[in-house]
Amino acid sequence: MKFWLATILALAMPLAAPAAGKKSKSFLITVHVEGTAEEAPKFSAPVKLGSEGRQYYFKRVPEFTDDDIAYFYPFISKDGKSYGVGFKLKNHASETLKGLCLTNPGKLLGVRIPNAPYTALLIDRPIDDGVIVVWDGLTKQHLKAFENKFPHADQAIAQAPGGGVPLNGPLAPGPARE
Repeated sequence: MKFWLATILALAMPLAAPAAGKKSKSFLITVHVEGTAEEAPKFSAPVKLGSEGRQYYFKRVPEFTDDDIAYFYPFISKDGKSYGVGFKLKNHASETLKGLCLTNPGKLLGVRIPNAPYTALLIDRPIDDGVIVVWDGLTKQHLKAFENKFPHADQAIAQAPGGGVPLNGPLAPGPARE
């Protein structure tokens, strides 16, 4: 019996070894659902939001990442100094977002973008269009990084079967991008 156990472990070690040395993948964007203080520090992380610096907690494991984004649409934010971006999720992620909104009403979705303020969105209704919007706080460097990673909404629509369907809402094509 000990011989078989040792043999199985010896055969399994080469399979586990490659994963042990891998670094975690870094993302341009991650989206996290609100957690609780009781889940910290293992499953949620503290984040201070708002002008008062109120303490919130967001789950450490993201619900969505770069891999879930179909395309993006940048715009100048209301403050006129920074940029905002709408992210259109891929179909599978869009369905997941809708389910997430149905099961977490009243909670926040936290959007983490490196070198940008942490953004939180209130879940107040199901999101049917699969769009997550960061309204402000982004720079031209962020837009350049997004452009290198994701297609622009104008390109995605033009390449869609049948020439694409016009969009409504925050990702509707507008003025030419910079």
